[in-house]
Amino acid sequence: MCETSPQPYKPAFTSSIKNTPKKVTNLDDFDNFVYLNETWVNQNYTVSKCWVDTRAKKATGIKVPTGKGSRLIILHSGTKYGFIKNADLVFQAKNSGDYHDQMTATKFEERFKKQLLPNIPPKSVIVMDNASYHSVQLEKMPTKSWLKDDIKEWLIKKGEQPGDELYKNQLYNLTKKYNTGKKYVIDTIAKDAGHRIVRLPPYHCQYNPIELIWAQVKRNIAEKITTRWQI
Repeated sequence: MCETSPQPYKPAFTSSIKNTPKKVTNLDDFDNFVYLNETWVNQNYTVSKCWVDTRAKKATGIKVPTGKGSRLIILHSGTKYGFIKNADLVFQAKNSGDYHDQMTATKFEERFKKQLLPNIPPKSVIVMDNASYHSVQLEKMPTKSWLKDDIKEWLIKKGEQPGDELYKNQLYNLTKKYNTGKKYVIDTIAKDAGHRIVRLPPYHCQYNPIELIWAQVKRNIAEKITTRWQI
C-alpha cells in the first residue's frame, strides 16, 4: 500500500539549521536568521514507485498522471521556528522551462518589501543566494566591454569632464576611483529596515536550510498526489 503521512506536514527548519555557516563577519548585533529561496512543483508531481500489498485481490498502488502538467513557482522564507506567516508567493509559470526565467527583479522586490520585511523579527540576517533577480545593483560600474561614448557619458554624470583626446582605456581607468564595490538594491532596502543580507557563495546551496525543507515539501507533495489535479 502507498505510504502516506498521518499527521499534517510541518517543515523542520531546526533539523537543518546546523548546515548554515557559523562564521560571518559583523553579525554580532543581529539576533535572527531568515532563510529565503524559491522552488517549483509540477501539477503532476508524484512518486514513481510505492509499496504494493501483494496479498490484495486487486492491484494496489498509484496511478501516475501522464505528462508534467502546469508548473507552480513557490517563494517562501523561514526561520528556526518554521515558515514565516504571510511571506509566501505562489504563481503559475508560463512554461515548463527553468523556473529562474519566470522570476523578475521587480516581482521579487515587491514581495520582499510587502510580504517579507513586515513579517520578520527586528534585526534579522536574511540568507539568500546570488540569483540575478536577488542581485540587481544600485548602479552598474562601466566595464571594458562598454562603448567609449557610454563610458564617457557615465563619467560626465559623475561630474568629470573627460577630453575628447582620451582613449577608451584611459576613460575606463578614470572610472575606477568610483568603484567602491557592488551595492545591491535588496541589500539597501534591508539595511534601511534594520536587517542584513548575507549572500551564499555560488554553488553552495547546502548552507541554506530552506533547500532541505524544499526537498521535504516536494516529497510530501509527491506522496499526496496520486491522480491528476487542477491548478
